[in-house]
Amino acid sequence: MVFKTVNNNRRLSTIRTVFQPSSKVVLLKYEDKTDVILKLMCNEILNNQFPVLLHINNPYYHLNNPSQNTYINILTNYLGVPLLSWDPDITSLVSRLIHFNPYGNMLLLSPSISLQTQAIFSILQRYNWSDISIVTTQHTGSIDFITSIRQLVRQSRSSKFSFVCETPKSQTLLDYLSYQYVLTISTVYYYSKETSTILEIADELGLVSEEYAWILTLESIPKNSGMIAPRGYPLGLLGIFYEDGYGKTAMESVLKMSVDVWAQALNNLARDVVKTQLQLQPLQHSCNTTGSLYWKGGDVLYRYLKRVNIRFPKPIKFNDKGVLQQSAFKIINLQKQEKVANHKWIEVGKWSSSTGLTMRSITWMGEALSPPLGKPSRAYLRIATLKEEPYVNYNKMPEEGCGPHAVTCRIYPRDAFKHRVGDGTINVCCSGLSIDLLVRLSQDLNFDFDLFEVEDGEWGAEDVNKEWNGLVKVLTDQKADMVVTAFKISPDRNTQVAFSVPYLETGITIIVSIREGAISPKAFLEPYDYPSWGLILVFSVHATGISIFVFEWLSPNGLDRGRVSSRDHKFSLFRSFWLIWAMLLSAAVSTDTPRSVSSRFLANLWALFALVFLASYTANLAAFMITKEEFYDLSGIGDWRLQNPQSLKPPFKFGTISQGITDSNIKKNHYDMWRYMRKYNQSSVATAIQSVKSQKIHAFIYDATVLEYEAGRDKGCRLRTVGNWYAMTGYGIGFPKNSKWIQKVNMVLLQLEEEGMMERLKRFWLKGACQVKQKPGTGVTKSSFSGKTVSSHTLGILNFTSAFILLACGIAVGTLLHILEHFYFRCGRQNLQKANDRGFFSLMSYAMGQPLMRKNTVRDIEPYYVKYRCENRACDIEYWKVQHQLDFALLKIDRLQRTIS
Repeated sequence: MVFKTVNNNRRLSTIRTVFQPSSKVVLLKYEDKTDVILKLMCNEILNNQFPVLLHINNPYYHLNNPSQNTYINILTNYLGVPLLSWDPDITSLVSRLIHFNPYGNMLLLSPSISLQTQAIFSILQRYNWSDISIVTTQHTGSIDFITSIRQLVRQSRSSKFSFVCETPKSQTLLDYLSYQYVLTISTVYYYSKETSTILEIADELGLVSEEYAWILTLESIPKNSGMIAPRGYPLGLLGIFYEDGYGKTAMESVLKMSVDVWAQALNNLARDVVKTQLQLQPLQHSCNTTGSLYWKGGDVLYRYLKRVNIRFPKPIKFNDKGVLQQSAFKIINLQKQEKVANHKWIEVGKWSSSTGLTMRSITWMGEALSPPLGKPSRAYLRIATLKEEPYVNYNKMPEEGCGPHAVTCRIYPRDAFKHRVGDGTINVCCSGLSIDLLVRLSQDLNFDFDLFEVEDGEWGAEDVNKEWNGLVKVLTDQKADMVVTAFKISPDRNTQVAFSVPYLETGITIIVSIREGAISPKAFLEPYDYPSWGLILVFSVHATGISIFVFEWLSPNGLDRGRVSSRDHKFSLFRSFWLIWAMLLSAAVSTDTPRSVSSRFLANLWALFALVFLASYTANLAAFMITKEEFYDLSGIGDWRLQNPQSLKPPFKFGTISQGITDSNIKKNHYDMWRYMRKYNQSSVATAIQSVKSQKIHAFIYDATVLEYEAGRDKGCRLRTVGNWYAMTGYGIGFPKNSKWIQKVNMVLLQLEEEGMMERLKRFWLKGACQVKQKPGTGVTKSSFSGKTVSSHTLGILNFTSAFILLACGIAVGTLLHILEHFYFRCGRQNLQKANDRGFFSLMSYAMGQPLMRKNTVRDIEPYYVKYRCENRACDIEYWKVQHQLDFALLKIDRLQRTIS
C-alpha cells in the first residue's frame, strides 16, 4: 500500500528524490511482553534513518493487554520517533505525554474524548435535556472525560452537572445511582463488563424505565462483530460508536488514512529540502548508544506530519496537540430483533464535527413513544447532614422501618474518635428539629431526597493548606445539593457556599458542671461569727451563772452567806452553771433551782434569752448544714479564667470541638486562648459532656442552643450554661453557590416563621426537663461572684458531719474529765482537805466539797474493807451491825452540831 500510494500519485513524486520509502508490518501477540517490543524497536525501528511508526490497535482485543499499548506510546515518546496511533486507549494519555515532552511526537487518529463529549452534548441539546449525571470509574481517561464535560457545561450555562468517580462494584455507586437524575451518561473505561454491573444496579433501582435515558460512550459499549448486546441490557440504550465501526473495514480505512498522512508529510518535507536546502538530521542512535536516545530530527518530521491538511476524499486535519479534528460518530440504539435472542445495536443517527447531528427513529427506554422530558415529576436532592442533637439524632432502624417522625439516612460507622471503621454506609433513622424542617420543606417544595452523612465527619473549616473539609467541601465539590443540620452561618463559610435565611438564632456559650461542695467541720458554728459565740458562750453564760449564784448566796431565803446547811439547800456555783447550760440547750436533765426571788427572776430572763438564741440559731443552721453546690461562674468568652488559665492552680482546663465554627472563631479572635485549649479539644458533644461532668475539663465552649439542650436534659440537672452568648449568628441551610433552591427554601422558611411552626419546633425539641423545673422564684440561687449554689434535697450523713465531729469531741472531753476525776479522788483530795476548813469548795461544787468535809467516809475505809473483809457469814452480820450503829451516831452528831449553831 505504501509503494502503491507513492507511485500512483504524481504529486508525491518528490519523495523519491530525497527519501527511499519502505514499510514493514509487525503483529504483536497477546502474550508478548515489553522485552519483545523493545527488541522490535532496536532491530526494526532504530535501523531506519527517518522512521515513522504507525500503531493500529486491534479493537476486539485492545482491552485485554493495555500494558502493551501504554509501553509503545511511552517508548516512542522517549525516543522521539513520530507515532501515528489508532487506539481508543491512547486518548487519555495524550495530555500526559505532551506534558512529558513539550515538542510532542504523536498524531491521534482515533476520535478524541473531547469530540465524544461534543457528540453527546449535541444529543442533549436536540432533546432539550438540561439535567445530566455522569457515572465513571477511576480508570484511565475518566479525568479527561469529566474535564471535557465541565468545559461544555460552563459554555452551555444551563446544565446541572454531577458525577461520582468510583468503581462500579463499590457501595458509593449504588448510593449514587439511588438518587440518579433522569438522564445518566455512563462512561466505563477499560472493562466493558463494568457497564453490565452499572445497568444491573440501575435496573434494580428502577432507573431504566421510560422516564430515563442512558448514553454509553465508545469505551463502555461491549464490542463484537454482530453488534449484539449482552443479555440483560435494557431496550432503548443510546451509544456513541466509530463511524466505520470496529471491524476489518475500519482498520483498512485507518491504515489508508495513515499512509496518506505519512506520504503527504514526507512529500512536503522533501519539497522543502529541495527548495530551501533544509538540513535533515537522520536517526543515528541504536540501543547500544550511551547518553540521550532522543532523536531531535523526529521533531521536524513530526511538525510536517501535524501540518498535513487533506480535503479529499475525506477531510484530515490535526490541531496543535496532534489530535484529529475531523471525526464522525454513529449514534446507535439498542433495539429488538426478531431473529436475534439478545438486543442489537442499530444505527439511528450520525454526528460529525463539520455537519453536526442527524437522527432517525429511536426506540426509547420502556418502549415509550417519545423521549423523556429530561426532568422528573419530583426533584431528587442529595442532602448531606451530620449528627448534632437535638437537630439531627441517629437512632437504630427497627425491622419495620423508621417511624412517622424520622427518615432513613445513610451514615458511616465510626469509633469514639469519629474515625471511620468501614468503607460502606449503614441505614439508620434520623430525627430532630432539622429533620422535621427538612420533611416540611420536601412537602412544600415537592422534592424527594437522599439523606447521607458527610464522609469525613467534619463540620467544615479551612485546614493548614487553605482547603475546606466536611460539609463545606461536599457542597463546593457538588456532591450534595443541600446541607441540613445545625449548620452555622459564618462569614468564612459564606465565601464558599450559600446559606438560606437563618431559621434559628444561636451563638457561642460555655457549659460547666455543678460540683458537690465540702461541708465545713465547724458548720454548726457558722450561724454566728466568732465574736458572737464568744459573747454568748464565754461572757453571757458565765456572767449569768455567777450572778445567779451571787444572788442566791446573798439572799436570806437562799444560802444566806453560808448559814444554811448544804444538806438543806444543795446549791453551788457549778450547779448554777449546770442550770444555765441546761436552760440554754433545753436539756431534759435534773437541776437544782435557786430559792431567792432575784435568782429565779434572772433564771427566767435567761430562759427567754435561750429561747431567742435557739430560734435564731436553728433558723440559720439549715443554710450551713446542707451541702453547698459549686460551679465556675464564668462571665463569658472574655472571662479571666479563660484568657489566663495558668493563673489558677491547677490550671483551668477547657476546650471545644476541632474543625468547627466555634474553633475557627476562637482561633481567629483569641489565638492565645485557642492555642492553649487545643490539647483539651473533644471529639464530640457527648464526649465533652462526660469530660465536663468527670472534671477532665472544667468548661466546654460550643453552640449555645446545643449546650442549652444538653443542660436541660441532663440526668440530675448537674450542668449549667454560664456567661453571655458570644458571636451571635444563626443556623441555616447550606447550598452550593448559585443554587436554584435558595430562594424557594427562603420563602418556605419565612412562611413557617409567620405560621409559628419554628416556635413550636423549638419548644418541642429544645426544652429540657431541667429547664422546666427552674421556674421563676424557685430552683437554684447563686452568687455571681463565688459561683456557689444552694438547693433543697434530702439530707445525708455528710450534712451532719460537723454534728458528729462535735459529738466525738464531747466524748473525748468526757473521757479526759473521767480521768481527772479519778486523779482527784486518788491524789488531790487529801491535799485539798487542809484548805477546806471553811467549806469553800462546797460553794464551788457540792459534789467536790462534800467528800472533803468527811474524815472517814466510805471511800476512805474502802481499801481497808477490801483488805480486811470478812470471810464468813457471821462476820458479815456483825460488820453490818457496827456499820449501822456508826451511821446512826454520825446522824446524831450532825443534829447536835445544828442545835449548837
